[in-house]
Amino acid sequence: MNKKPMVWVLRTTAVLFLLAVLGQAVLAGQFVTGDTGFLEMHEINSTVVAVASIVWVVASLVLRAPLRMTLAGVAAFLATGAQIGLGHGRDLGLHIPLGVALLGAGIALISLSFAYRLELK
Repeated sequence: MNKKPMVWVLRTTAVLFLLAVLGQAVLAGQFVTGDTGFLEMHEINSTVVAVASIVWVVASLVLRAPLRMTLAGVAAFLATGAQIGLGHGRDLGLHIPLGVALLGAGIALISLSFAYRLELK
């Protein structure tokens, strides 16, 4: 099986994850300025973040990537789930710092995915 396309899935979802997390900050910022329409967009975009983390985990499993890569994706997914729950619960005291942590997770996913190389056999 040619795994090279799956490496690109891994990398693409890492970039999508980070861009969607950055988008969350922009959408939240627009919401707090008084435009309530951005809150719905913020909620929809949270699904993009979650799906990107799920696809990352699946791609890392298909590639049989090092365990740390899969665990990074699982951690990103669980943190995203917690973030969505905190957002729905309007617990901004935890929601905002966790959003910052998710930014770090996105950077980690990108770093791991672009550092990953298929073994030559």
